[in-house]
Amino acid sequence: MNDQAVSDPIEAYLDRLLVELSGRARNVRRILAEADDHLRDAVESGVAEGLSTAEAEQRALDRFGSPSTVARRFTRRPGRLLPVPVLSQLVLALALLAGVGLVGIGVSGALAGGMGAAVGKDFVSGDVAGVTYTPARCADYLEYHPEAGTCARAATAHHFDEIVEYRLAAGILGLLVLGGLFLVRRSPRLARVIPMGEGVGLLPDGFVATTGAAVFGCAASVLIFSGLAQAGGGSGGAGGYLSGGIVAAVIAAAFAVGLFRALARRALVVDAVDDLAGLRPSPGT
Repeated sequence: MNDQAVSDPIEAYLDRLLVELSGRARNVRRILAEADDHLRDAVESGVAEGLSTAEAEQRALDRFGSPSTVARRFTRRPGRLLPVPVLSQLVLALALLAGVGLVGIGVSGALAGGMGAAVGKDFVSGDVAGVTYTPARCADYLEYHPEAGTCARAATAHHFDEIVEYRLAAGILGLLVLGGLFLVRRSPRLARVIPMGEGVGLLPDGFVATTGAAVFGCAASVLIFSGLAQAGGGSGGAGGYLSGGIVAAVIAAAFAVGLFRALARRALVVDAVDDLAGLRPSPGT
């Protein structure tokens, strides 16, 4: 072992992890390779954030956990319930997706408001053809919007206010959720109990990106199709669907980019492992 390997804290950590691991040799090699990959990625991320190499390495190791703890996570036999660290990671991942979704709803509310100002409120919140209201309900709408003059216009204005205001309120809630996750991530004490970094390795690579791309992609398809169908039928309210569909499509595209990057990183690891194992013939052979 050369001096560089000895002075590398990640290499030293992997040496200690190797001692703690048990099981089939193939599984041990896989765990070490994944741990090395995650830790190196976490160090690169820390350096990109402005930390020194030593600080980034220390933060990555702190968030990853002690060798004995990590070894227990990997060697624990499957049971009925997920281990607490894995369950915590899953809850936080779903909270992240929920926060992003709520913020997206808020953005769609702002977009719907812009559509209403540019094209008219009927495009965003108008009723489909044939919808009627009782005199009592019309009186309620006209009480909210006496300037509308007619029951239909008052109903459209009321629905428009609900679409914009409720969605903006959801966006504020989403910001609070994301802010709470940020505080958890920045807290050293909570980070040890509930690790959130890319180098943790408790959830599959690309889990959040895959789930986000699938969920928001499906939502975008349904909303955009509904909006186009509404517009094609000559009814109002298409903008309410389209505003949500457009934002969902943008979010899905962002998650798809993250998924592509995760797959690209995995492909590099697989290529490197194949080359080291001699599974790929060298050029000219």
